[in-house]
Amino acid sequence: MQRDKMLWFVKGVAGLLCVGFGLSVFGEALSRKMSGEGWFWIGTLSLVLFNFGLCLMFDSHNHQLRMKQPRGN
Repeated sequence: MQRDKMLWFVKGVAGLLCVGFGLSVFGEALSRKMSGEGWFWIGTLSLVLFNFGLCLMFDSHNHQLRMKQPRGN
């Protein structure tokens, strides 16, 4: 139970940070594209970070559901 609570907290916070950082990097890629600089690799990195953050948040939700399940047989 305690392990699930810790994993829920760590994955939830890390997921939120990755989503926010991915969106910030996406803004940088968009800025580079508008100015005519190279943007492909930084844009790809932004999508990876954003999707990784979403995966962490959804996985933390699984830990939260596991904490709410009654402990039985």
